[in-house]
Amino acid sequence: MRNSWGGVWVVAVMTLLVPPTAFAIIGDPPRVTARAALVMDADSGSVIWEHNADVELPPASTTKVLTAILALESDALGRSFAASPEACQTAPSKVNLLPGQRLNLEDLVYAILLNSANDASVVIAESLSGSVPEFADRMNGRARQLGALHSHFMNPHGLTADGHYSTARDLATIFRHGLQVPKFRTILGTKAVTVSVENSARMIALHSHNRLLEGYRIPVIGKTGYTIPAKKCFVGAGTFDGREVIVAVLGSSDLWGDTKRLFEFGFGDVLPQAPLLQHAAMRPVVRRGAHPKRNVLRGMHSTGRKGHYSIQVGSFQRIDGAKRLQHALGRRGYDAAIDRIAKGAGKHKRTEYRVQVGAYPNRDQAESAVRNMATHVDMPVRIVQR
Repeated sequence: MRNSWGGVWVVAVMTLLVPPTAFAIIGDPPRVTARAALVMDADSGSVIWEHNADVELPPASTTKVLTAILALESDALGRSFAASPEACQTAPSKVNLLPGQRLNLEDLVYAILLNSANDASVVIAESLSGSVPEFADRMNGRARQLGALHSHFMNPHGLTADGHYSTARDLATIFRHGLQVPKFRTILGTKAVTVSVENSARMIALHSHNRLLEGYRIPVIGKTGYTIPAKKCFVGAGTFDGREVIVAVLGSSDLWGDTKRLFEFGFGDVLPQAPLLQHAAMRPVVRRGAHPKRNVLRGMHSTGRKGHYSIQVGSFQRIDGAKRLQHALGRRGYDAAIDRIAKGAGKHKRTEYRVQVGAYPNRDQAESAVRNMATHVDMPVRIVQR
């Protein structure tokens, strides 16, 4: 065939066979700490990038994605169910249901996808199938129907159990199906909601554990998971400019860093600029109680929130250089302040202008912000105590 078609035709046919998104993401593979990870095009199901995608690993609470799908696909959404004593004794995390308390099935799904409530997961399992083992059988059958052939579930919540495992490919496959299930997107796209216990005056406040739902470049819906054996896990989807990418991460020690890098690789260079850092303020104020030789220039976007750490991005001998960097950071979505530092004495006295971002209450949050900045700021940065 090569001799009859000729080289040009072979290249043309190969071009037609390669997904068009592949050309947008050619480059260095993403760096991840995860034991396994996968990036998938949600529309076609084609894999953009993978790492140990078929290795069977504990999925922790990403298990609840399949539990939610089974609940949402059932004919019981209009019904409410009571929590059994066994469900209430399930280990945390949970919403602390008491025996006999009744919740609408849809509200139970909100509880498992937002608060990762293990007790609510058992209520769903017992209510829909009679027992946890019978519901697990149902989970395994549905997983096989969806093409998730290397997963086996022993419970509806993901707490560690022998024989309970999944893979990055299977989780992405299951999540891709979930995106087509009514109410699935709406629930995962909810930041916070309050649900009521039907036979009690109690109200339960639920909050999403997904840090990328807001404050990231693009909206990302998804489900987190964590146990000591599983480490940090996530499966979710990000959407931008009419395209959707699914990311699955298992066994990560830098969950949000890994997940962001995978989304950025999957979308290529088309994502919008980063939004304001979550912990940076926009009020032009002067820090009170500062060292007399150290002050923040008035009129700059200085950080007004209390915090013990900042990120120093650059140091300059001239104010115009500091202002240019501050302006460039502003265009990237970062709230930068300029600190004026008096150094030396007498004829050796000089002023140094330092550009800093954020005010963070602890070093962990500052380090997380540094990892986020690494994809946007191509210069050395360091964390400093305020």
